[in-house]
Amino acid sequence: MRFAGRLTPDEFWERNRALDQQVCDAGLSFPTYGLKEWTGPIMLGSWEWQDDTLILAGLKHGTPDTDGPSVDVLTTVHDPIGKAASLVVSALGLTPLDDEYRRRRDEVEAAEGRKVLVPVDGQTVSFEVWGGRERWWAAATAGNVGIVLEGRRYPLNQVALIRVTDVEPYLSGRNAYMRAFRGED
Repeated sequence: MRFAGRLTPDEFWERNRALDQQVCDAGLSFPTYGLKEWTGPIMLGSWEWQDDTLILAGLKHGTPDTDGPSVDVLTTVHDPIGKAASLVVSALGLTPLDDEYRRRRDEVEAAEGRKVLVPVDGQTVSFEVWGGRERWWAAATAGNVGIVLEGRRYPLNQVALIRVTDVEPYLSGRNAYMRAFRGED
C-alpha cells in the first residue's frame, strides 16, 4: 500500500471491502431502517463510529446528484433533532467552520417544526418536520435510537419505515454507484 498519493484501483477496493465488513458486522447489532415501499436504487449512506462504537447508520434511497426522488434514513444514538438541524443548515451551504453555522443551527433546533406521523415497523411515531414539499427533514426518537429523514421530491406522507436486517443490498448499490462514478463499469 502507498502512504501518500492516490490509491490504485486494487488498493481502493481492498479498503472498501474492509469498510463493507465493518458495516456488516456493526449492522447486525444496530437498528437501521429503510423505506417499506421503495422500488428505486438504494445504497449505503453515512456511517460514523466513535471510539469503535457505531453512532450513526445511514441508508440512501435514490441516486445522489440526480433530480429524482430520494430519502436518506439515518439512525443515531445522539439527539435526532440536533442531527436534523445540522443537515438543514448544511443544505444552506454552511459548514461547522462558518461563523454563522452555530447560530443558524440553534435557530433551526429552536424552531417548532410541524408534526407528522410515520409508521416505523408498524408502530406510529411522531416526527418533527422542517422544510417544504420539495425538500424536507424529519426527526424522532423510536425506541432507544433517533431517526432522521432527509427527503427530496418524495412525499413525506408516503414514508413508511421497516427495520433492515441485511445491509448487503445497500452495500451492493453503493459499490455499483462508485464503480460507475470511477468509470470502472
